[in-house]
Amino acid sequence: MKISDKKKFIVRVIEILVIIATIIVTPIAIKYATATRGYDAVGGEYLLPIFALVIILIIETIYEESEENKKIKKKNGGKQKWN
Repeated sequence: MKISDKKKFIVRVIEILVIIATIIVTPIAIKYATATRGYDAVGGEYLLPIFALVIILIIETIYEESEENKKIKKKNGGKQKWN
């Protein structure tokens, strides 16, 4: 298997690692919070998957912006234009 875009591959691997970490950490955090409180309740530990989604969206945005900047540099012949 040949990887044509190494940067995109790395971004995807990081995203998968974030998802896997979230899947592992969320149930542990729920059990820990329940044990600490002494009763079942809904708290911030249920926001971990949403936090992971935000991290993934930030990573995607950074990747897309870097690709866009690369295209602009190619279009301008390597010169960066300031507005």
